[in-house]
Amino acid sequence: ANIDLKTPAMAMDVPPNFSRGGLAWELPTGAKPASARPKAQVRPPKWAALPTMAATYGRKVRARVDGRASTASGKTMTAKRLASFKAKQAETLSIFRKYAEAKSWEKLHRHHFDWWMFPIDDGSKAEFNLCSEEDVSALRNDAEWLEGYHEAVRLACAAWGWDLDQQSRIAPAEKGMGWTDWDVRLAKMCRSVYLMEEEELLTSLQKFARELQENEKEGKGFFYGTICLDELLYFELPRAKPDTE
Repeated sequence: ANIDLKTPAMAMDVPPNFSRGGLAWELPTGAKPASARPKAQVRPPKWAALPTMAATYGRKVRARVDGRASTASGKTMTAKRLASFKAKQAETLSIFRKYAEAKSWEKLHRHHFDWWMFPIDDGSKAEFNLCSEEDVSALRNDAEWLEGYHEAVRLACAAWGWDLDQQSRIAPAEKGMGWTDWDVRLAKMCRSVYLMEEEELLTSLQKFARELQENEKEGKGFFYGTICLDELLYFELPRAKPDTE
């Protein structure tokens, strides 16, 4: 379902409804402990995968129930698409900043904004998916968008009580800061900075993820229902790119 930015997120104790699609990753482990699970395999970008090879999140991909591809196949970063990215980013950043100024950190992660704030290659809103290295370059080469991207990652982390630049917990944490058990958002952020080749951001996010796993998660992996998100721990930069010769 299309959820407006101002619509609060579903309560965290409500099981995810996969019948409406939205995620293309699945490792059907039955939420086994980490010691009993295979190491998650890092999926290549959708545009770099072989035509006969389905993108994997470990062992098996969960197909979109509507049968549609989850990328905006054939779309390039036109001026119109870039303007849409920038407009949605600016709208959302204004809300982030309002919460930061008001010290209302607990409100930030109640909204849905991942598609345009932290774009990946297989999100459920195809118009905001990264479809090629050209898309990545177009966004990276837009100084205004890139500055907003960095700020968005920084503020989203701050709401979780993590100082992105210092790569450490914010101490003392302000009221409302703290982990929200929103594994899938952290996974999308990690994949986004991986695809965008933001090495410093990725290093900090992965350090945060490992601290969460050791403390709040008591050694458990990252999941969305039965979908294993442990890929986020294993991203490495620079990305291997296909030989174009």
